[in-house]
Amino acid sequence: MKLFVEGFGKSVARRDNQILIKENDKITNYYVIDDIEQLIITGKGSITFDAMSLLAARNIDTIVLNWKGEVVYQLLPTENKHVNVKKEQYSALNDFRSGYLAKSFIKAKMENQKAVLGTLSKPRENPEFLIQKRDNIANIIIQLNDIRNRPVDDIRNNILGLEGIAANEYWDGIKTIIPNEFNFQSRSGRGAKDPINSMLNYGYAILQTQIIKALFITGLDIYCGYLHGDRYGRASLVFDLIEEFRQQIVDKVVIKMITKRQVKVDDFELKDNIVIISEDKRKLLISEIMKKLKSNVKINNENISYEDIIFYQAKLISKFLLKKEKYNGFSLRW
Repeated sequence: MKLFVEGFGKSVARRDNQILIKENDKITNYYVIDDIEQLIITGKGSITFDAMSLLAARNIDTIVLNWKGEVVYQLLPTENKHVNVKKEQYSALNDFRSGYLAKSFIKAKMENQKAVLGTLSKPRENPEFLIQKRDNIANIIIQLNDIRNRPVDDIRNNILGLEGIAANEYWDGIKTIIPNEFNFQSRSGRGAKDPINSMLNYGYAILQTQIIKALFITGLDIYCGYLHGDRYGRASLVFDLIEEFRQQIVDKVVIKMITKRQVKVDDFELKDNIVIISEDKRKLLISEIMKKLKSNVKINNENISYEDIIFYQAKLISKFLLKKEKYNGFSLRW
């Protein structure tokens, strides 16, 4: 299970082989360590050294999210020490592999954008606009395929230019199905100015923790990316791989919650000029994202959870870099 500790004034402690949750020094719940696969903390509180030691001994990663939905830090299991993977990861920056991977991440993202728009168009009486946006992205994919595989520094700007055009098409389509009261105009990234971007930011932060764990365990350097260039402190490879999963895992959940009226405008507030989601709806969003991660999709006639697909893609990157297997980005038709 993924254990969430939310709110203010709570603490995480240890008792033998149990993790205790306390509030005002009183035990409110406890969990056997063998039942926990990940600990996610939001709000303000504390964790004891004994609890951290027990979690580390069982290779359970601990994640802290701030009120903006950003990952403050993540304590990870013991790193895979397969040095050959990292050597090939760095070496690939100077050959076609880096460009190929950068294109693959974005192609998968565009395919998933197409799939979401196509799915949303089906139940609508006037689906023409969504279908047009989907078809526009299909044409952008053709242009992406035409970019020759070279070292990523030679082609990154071309890839990112097409990504930006596709993103505009995608969010223009999504905007038409969001109720007007949510005041959603476009994807804005950090510092959400509307409820939709607030939910997306929080959802992407949760997804980011899963990507970090998968890449870390696989033995890859999360700071050495291809599509996203080097920048001090930025986990570039995380932002590369996350592109394949944003639409199917987070966007679909947010769209469902909005269109099914599971959240309303009153569930958000303005803090330091940033729109944030209320605590109870944040819990609901986290729960829905986690259910999505656990849910299965059929790939090659086999039911596989999104969590396992993330780990599979991370392993596939390392196999591609070691020249053992071809890399194909993850995307679904619908």
